[in-house]
Amino acid sequence: MAKINFTITKAKKEQICVKVLVSGPSGSGKSYSALRLATGIAGRVGEGTKIGYIGTEGMRDKLYANEFDYDLISLEEYSPDYYIAAIDAFLDAGYKVIIIDSMTHLWNWVQDQVQLQTKGDNTFQAWGKYKKENKKIIEKILLAPAHIIVTARGKDEYVLEANSRGKMAPRKVGVGAQQDKDIEYEYMVTWMIDQDTHLAEAVKDNTHIFEGKIQVLDEKSGEALYDWANDGDPVKSPAQRAEEVKKIQDEITEKATQLGGSKNKAMMEWYKNKFGGNHKNNKDLEFLKQALSEMNQFKAVAEEQKEDKSE
Repeated sequence: MAKINFTITKAKKEQICVKVLVSGPSGSGKSYSALRLATGIAGRVGEGTKIGYIGTEGMRDKLYANEFDYDLISLEEYSPDYYIAAIDAFLDAGYKVIIIDSMTHLWNWVQDQVQLQTKGDNTFQAWGKYKKENKKIIEKILLAPAHIIVTARGKDEYVLEANSRGKMAPRKVGVGAQQDKDIEYEYMVTWMIDQDTHLAEAVKDNTHIFEGKIQVLDEKSGEALYDWANDGDPVKSPAQRAEEVKKIQDEITEKATQLGGSKNKAMMEWYKNKFGGNHKNNKDLEFLKQALSEMNQFKAVAEEQKEDKSE
């Protein structure tokens, strides 16, 4: 087995896009909260930033059009391909903030497909196939170069609680999203909103901004998310990174030539152990930078010959 090289570098936080999930029972205010978050984020992105809204709720997708400024794609089919195509449509049009309301219809589609494909009691293979389909849209969301707010209906359950008159009465609560069981772990922040109070509690929070807080999600919440996500080093585009890699590769070539190339036995032995072949096949920027720095330990062949003669 060829030697596997690793580069140890100092971890640095990089700028990322916001990816959050808002869930709750019907009537809790998921759509309204998503629009308030998106409006706060868009304001931080910059003037003229548009919000793209992927809706699955029919006429309800337009309920808040008089209160918020957003552009709409209404889905009539709920397969992963339709969700992905809608995301791409907004990305291609330059949208930096996208709402998906909601992902529950996708999960219902997955369940329907499993039932249709199931033969007898054997659902294992069908679940394996369609959970992969569900995973496609999750990966699309997480990798998309845009801030994305996703909603999902809660798994509604009823609990008995004392009402304002002191009598026991049923109340609907959300106990997780109607999605794959590990969905909440995929997002930066996952909230559960209470139906009666419309207060949101973060059940998972990488930002630590919302931990221990029960609050109405608003524009300031969106601004806080954006500020946290952009507190870090800028992320280079693939083209910028490729250009930087090529620059360091060319510098290694030039340095090796200056050191005498194949005539410099010490340097060539190091080169062989370091790269195991042509250094231009290596695309690890940090590894290449480290290698270029290590080349300073070698002297040019001409210099070594001069030192040998003087001795």
